[in-house]
Amino acid sequence: MTTAVACHKAGAWNMACLRDRYAEPLGQWPAPAVDPGITWTEWAAVPPVDAPPLTWMAANAGRPELARDVQQPDVVALGQMLFFDAHLSRKGQVSCASCHMQQRAFTDGRPLAVGEDRLMGRRRSPSLLAAPFAPRLFWDGRADTLKAQVLGPVQDSREMNHDLGSAIARLQALPPYPQQFQKAFGPAAGNAIDADRLARALAAYVATLRPQPTRFDAFLAGDPGALNDKELLGMHLFRTQARCMNCHSGALLTDHQFHNIGLSFYGRRNQDLGRFEVTRDPSDLGTFRTPSLRNVSLAGPWMHNGLFADLKGLLRMYNVGMGREAAPADPPDPYAPRKSEHIRPLDLSADDIDALLAFMKVL
Repeated sequence: MTTAVACHKAGAWNMACLRDRYAEPLGQWPAPAVDPGITWTEWAAVPPVDAPPLTWMAANAGRPELARDVQQPDVVALGQMLFFDAHLSRKGQVSCASCHMQQRAFTDGRPLAVGEDRLMGRRRSPSLLAAPFAPRLFWDGRADTLKAQVLGPVQDSREMNHDLGSAIARLQALPPYPQQFQKAFGPAAGNAIDADRLARALAAYVATLRPQPTRFDAFLAGDPGALNDKELLGMHLFRTQARCMNCHSGALLTDHQFHNIGLSFYGRRNQDLGRFEVTRDPSDLGTFRTPSLRNVSLAGPWMHNGLFADLKGLLRMYNVGMGREAAPADPPDPYAPRKSEHIRPLDLSADDIDALLAFMKVL
């Protein structure tokens, strides 16, 4: 068996050699380049909805209610109806689907989210494709369950700008919701609609969302011709020299962790300290949740602040180690974020970046 290193000689890649290495079973592929102390998991198919829920929903840990609800077609159908209904917003202007469009990997294509009255948020709408699997949600991880996550936008003043009581009262007066809630959850004393059931229905629908299948999935499933040579080289670089597997491993290509990649804009107009704003833990200064890279080419603009309108430009920034940090202050500034030690220059060539881009377009 040849090694991947042996496939690169005299400054050029022997693609037949590299293709032979990745024709092996997944467990025998060349080991990825990850830093000491990094826990990574091998790539895999995204578990389908009909897989036993407790085996695939990290967000479901200890929450059998969601595991039951996601298996109930009437609950999921109700959640889907609510997801696309602008009546959840105060003025009826936006729905969940306004910011989470399937054709855009459940993002909205804007640099920053836009809610009622065209109010702009601080961050862009995150993809929902990893939501069923994530132990913490939102860019800053402020929600620890899907139920908590789905109600946040309803009440946020820059999103749907509605209080739950008023939203529920509207649904109670709006056919066919009283009947649909009773169909999904059964008859109950008093009102069939309440905040808990609203959250359960929306969470159950979001828990069914999955990435669109791609040629990358076919390659993982054992089809050696699913990727062309350029895409295959990009995949190998992703796993090795580009060091992407430090954060983007597993079935969803995310570690679900929080990292500082140098985009907090500390001390400037668009300052965002990320998870620190939730935890007040100095180690969280400037950190944001690692997004899934599934269907990533559909999910632009990229990063928590929509800074990159071009995926190739983003790869070039990673290649130079992202942005520079401010020089250490004297006396030291305890709130100055420090970029992750895992972000460093990559020494990729222009051709390498083109290959990486080709691979990312098939994720």
